[in-house]
Amino acid sequence: MYNLIINTLKEINPWHNIRILHSNIKADVLAGITVGIIALPLALAFGEISRLGPVAGIWGAIAGGIVGGLFGGCMVGVSGPTAPKAAQIAAFMSAFVIGTTNNPDLIAAFSIIFLSGLILIMISVIKISKFIHYTPYPVVAGFMCGIGVIVILTQINAFVGLESEKSIHEVFQNFSYTIQNINIEALYVAIPSLMILFLWESLEKKIAFFKNIPSPLAALIIGTSIAYLMNLNIPYIGDKMNNTGDAQIFSFYIPDLSRLGEFIIPALALAGLAVLDSLLSCKVADNMTNTHHSSDRETFGQGMANMAAGLFGGVTTATATMRTVANIKFGAKTPLASIIHGLTLLAILLGLGFLVEAIPTACLAAILFKVG
Repeated sequence: MYNLIINTLKEINPWHNIRILHSNIKADVLAGITVGIIALPLALAFGEISRLGPVAGIWGAIAGGIVGGLFGGCMVGVSGPTAPKAAQIAAFMSAFVIGTTNNPDLIAAFSIIFLSGLILIMISVIKISKFIHYTPYPVVAGFMCGIGVIVILTQINAFVGLESEKSIHEVFQNFSYTIQNINIEALYVAIPSLMILFLWESLEKKIAFFKNIPSPLAALIIGTSIAYLMNLNIPYIGDKMNNTGDAQIFSFYIPDLSRLGEFIIPALALAGLAVLDSLLSCKVADNMTNTHHSSDRETFGQGMANMAAGLFGGVTTATATMRTVANIKFGAKTPLASIIHGLTLLAILLGLGFLVEAIPTACLAAILFKVG
């Protein structure tokens, strides 16, 4: 028993990551800043789809980047909200609302996320993370395709300038209302944003400079600029925030463990998907870098990141494939890049929160259409 405890402590010791942070500083800092900018529109979009709000998406990316970077087992992995995790928490939120208001119970949401982090830590300690690799590929592929369909369908309303539906059932139930009440002005933003996302790769081949700008960021800038210059009467992220003060941007949530019986099943499901999502991304990173991640340490890192996300009001996190691949391509070698990515998002949130509020929700819907 003593040896097991000692070996476990050695495995999860953050010194594994801290001791190499200085070895590739210049490339890691540049990669981290770049990936942080790439992550911004995705974090906002996944926060929106989770029903916890765009700011919660950024806090999830901050927690995933900084805490996941310090404790994770993939040296080049970048964590944050992902489409499967965001869709999963959104599904749970339909069961946790405040009275008859249909507003999400945020205490319940962040308690579940915090509890899922504790479960992930337990999974890492008993060393069963690696068995996730035995999940049949058709199961994984089917699950991911299903998530993509859910993401697209639930963003149809936002794409046309209406309030997003909370479930697939509501999408079909209210489809005729959606068709009859399309906000044409929202399409002035949504359609160009979606076109940019699909055509950006072709534009990169013709104009070399465009290779320095990720397509989601380009869509975000163009969509927001159109809305601002045309003074469009459409929904914006700022409309979802009660005020623009620091209290709205920063909140701290104490987990309500007195409702453990209500939260345990959703938390187990979140933890299970976090392991699957994260370790599949780590396998991609291994193949690109000819290295090998530590499954148990990565699971521990995700546990710590999700606990932090739950405390600071962030969307549940996992190692994100797209951000990890981008991190590698930009020259990252150590967890410093992930930490810088998180710090970049923190600086954007605290210093440029007013710009975040000016982003049209139709623009985020276009990004989610492409993600789906």
